[in-house]
Parts: sequence; C-alpha cells; structure tokens
Amino acid sequence: MKKILTPFFILLLTHLFAQEFRLPIENQYLADNDFIVSDSYAGIGDCWQARSSGFQQWVGVKNAPSTQTLSFDGRIQDRSGIGGIFFLDANGATKQRGVQLSFSHHLTLDAYRQRYLSFGISYKYTQFSIDTADFNEPSLIGIDDQSTVDHNFNVSTLLRFRSFFVNLNVINLLEKKLLDFSSGEPESITSYYLYTGYTFKNEIKATEIQPSLLYRSFQADGRSTIDANVKFKKFKKKNYYWGGMSIRTLIDQGFMPLSASPMIGMRRNSLYFSYGYQFNLNETTQFTQQGSHMLTIGIDFLCKKSSCGCTY
Repeated sequence: MKKILTPFFILLLTHLFAQEFRLPIENQYLADNDFIVSDSYAGIGDCWQARSSGFQQWVGVKNAPSTQTLSFDGRIQDRSGIGGIFFLDANGATKQRGVQLSFSHHLTLDAYRQRYLSFGISYKYTQFSIDTADFNEPSLIGIDDQSTVDHNFNVSTLLRFRSFFVNLNVINLLEKKLLDFSSGEPESITSYYLYTGYTFKNEIKATEIQPSLLYRSFQADGRSTIDANVKFKKFKKKNYYWGGMSIRTLIDQGFMPLSASPMIGMRRNSLYFSYGYQFNLNETTQFTQQGSHMLTIGIDFLCKKSSCGCTY
C-alpha cells in the first residue's frame, strides 16, 4: 500500500469511518421488530421471532445504498431472553457487515399496575471496508482496498407501564482505535437512542393505534434525527394486519424533513410479511425521483406463554 495517501482519500476515509460501526436502523423496527432498536426487547412475547428485512434505496440508481438484516430473539427462561442480528450495509464502494449478540433480563416492579423494567446488553462485531477498484480519480488509482474491524457493546433499559413504553439505548460504549492514516478521525462513535410510544386499544373493535417516536443522537459528528411514527392494527383472532406511516426529520439541521415512509403488513398464523415505500423530502430529489423499498418476511415459532407478566 502506498505510504502516503492523498489528502482527498484521507478526508474520504475520515468521513466514512466516522459514520459507521453501528447497526443500520431504517424502518425495520416498525415491522413488529422492536428488537432491532434495542436489545432490552429480547424475549418479550410468547414466541421466538425471526425477521429478515431488505431495504433498497433509489431503485434503478447504480451502487445505491442497500441494507439487509436477519434477526431472531426469544425467551430462554421466564424472565430472560437472547437474540442475534446479522447485517450487511452497502453504499457505493463501502460495505459494513457484522453480527450482534444480545442478552436481556426483565423485572416486575408492580404486577397489579403492570409496571415492568428490562435491561439489555449486546456484543457487536463489525467489519467496515472500502473497495477502491472503481475509483477513477487519478490521484487515487492504485491505492489498495481498505478494511478495519470494531468490537463494541451496547446497553439499554426499557420501562413499560400498561400501554406506555420508554426505551433508552447507548450504542458503542467503547472508543474506536484511531487509524494510522487518518489521525483526524473521531475516537468516539457512541450514539444514543430514545424510543417511546403509547398503544391505544379498543377491545370491542379489536384494534390498536400506536404513535411512537425514535430519537437518535450521534456523538461523533453531532447529528440527530427523529422518526415520528403511527401504526394502526386490526386483529382477527390470532391474525392481524396493519398500516402505518413514518416521517424522519433531521433535528440538527433545523428540523429539516428527510423522508416519509408509508408501510403495510400482516401476520397470518405464524408467518409475517410487510412492505414499505420511502420517498425523500430533501434535496436528493433533484438527483433521483426513484423511491426506496423495504420488504420484511418472518416467522414466529416455539410459542409458549411465560409465567411472568414482565415478558408478555
């Protein structure tokens, strides 16, 4: 590898590495998969749950960003759960792949008032790479591919009170080792997620409406976003179907709207399916009119009700 990298390449690496080493969160969590957002959800529910999601941005645009995740979680005892997530995130010449393994424990604060407290911890391995084969900038031709790995941990806590929930997550507790060729790269890759919502239930009509918010703050570059979501769910015995909308806004840029995502989904017997379409609301619409698509399929299995309400 060349000992001296061009200033442009150093700047490119600094920007790209500063953005990575975290599980890509799009709208997969709205597909009845809160575990994607927080490890403290592992094991909540009667069944083991597996979900596979694919998110493709700007269909028809070459090398457009794409994300694939495969997740599973379930209960191992009345009060504990485990889970895992495999992910691949590609954006042009960059790729991020990794695995996250989680453990959670759930406590009952007040069974009569349905107050429950959960804790979660995750170990995450991430490999981030840059493929330089297609670089056509003269000063970059001949530079070898770049790759680095990160070992890190997430922690979270979840408080549920009847139909209300609030969840706090700290992502990437450990600082990242600086790369020799990019001394200006930030060491801290920590970010913070706050996820909260309320479920309005109508037992007679067998319906639910759940508004929710997901706030994310990234310490490395000061970015922050918020997702404003709403879901409507209709039950028919053990099956249901749902529809919803998510709007993402850039808070650090004066609450600038970024995207809107209508979504639909259904669960029939043990099988799950959902589809979402995302269209941009910012300046990227000047370069592409193509929207983004997200597809989720899943299955629920090994269903057995716990003796503790903390995992209902």
